[in-house]
Amino acid sequence: MSLLRLPLRMPAVARRTCMRCFSAGPQKQALRFARDMGLGRPSTTPVFEVQESERLAQYQRQIHRKWQPGDVYAPHDLTGTEQKKWKMARRRPQQDAFDILGINPVSEYKNFTIMSEYMTEMGRIRHSNDTGLRPKNQRKIAKAIRRAVGLGLMPSVHRHPLVLKKSSPLRFL
Repeated sequence: MSLLRLPLRMPAVARRTCMRCFSAGPQKQALRFARDMGLGRPSTTPVFEVQESERLAQYQRQIHRKWQPGDVYAPHDLTGTEQKKWKMARRRPQQDAFDILGINPVSEYKNFTIMSEYMTEMGRIRHSNDTGLRPKNQRKIAKAIRRAVGLGLMPSVHRHPLVLKKSSPLRFL
């Protein structure tokens, strides 16, 4: 039936129907009833918000990898076993290695194997969140790295070939 050829005498249900947007009065009543019964869209009550935030927090505790925009992943990466691997890999040292060994980091500027542990592959100094060092020793290791780079004892833009060979020997075959 087209909209232009409506009969002159409409039934009661059709009279309550708005022809402009095709929304019926009884339909709105049914939606209101469903919402009141808790079947429609969730209401924004404080109890519901607390429950929803609790549910999201519980879900976030299960995900241990911090996904970045542009990361590519397979469905397997979201399984529990894969997430457990990320949880184990995320741990950082709890104590300062230099304090335990009694070493002054500044005096180790000639030892590129120690210095390379505190640098990224691109030659940047790692953040204290990653190294687990106290602020005092973090400043000392940064000074030692800058000193080694300045003297030319250590490459400033990549890892030393001997360190790379230890980490992945198959790469140099």
